[in-house]
Amino acid sequence: MRKKNKYTATITIDLRLLAMRFRDRGKKFIRVHEVAYELGVSSKTAGRILVTMTKLGYLVKWSDGVYMVLDRNYTENK
Repeated sequence: MRKKNKYTATITIDLRLLAMRFRDRGKKFIRVHEVAYELGVSSKTAGRILVTMTKLGYLVKWSDGVYMVLDRNYTENK
């Protein structure tokens, strides 16, 4: 575990709500750097978030750094 100091903070992101936000905005594809910019995190952290969302069934990896947002009906029926 990473050593904490007074200059760091731990943030919790509801990945289900983030996926809903992508869908509600009409996003079909999302790029790592877009998520990094929107959340104010590094590209590496954004990539980890998208990998986790893929494991949860909200996204599918499309190509290097690009993920496809799955339809709401598909994820609800899993």
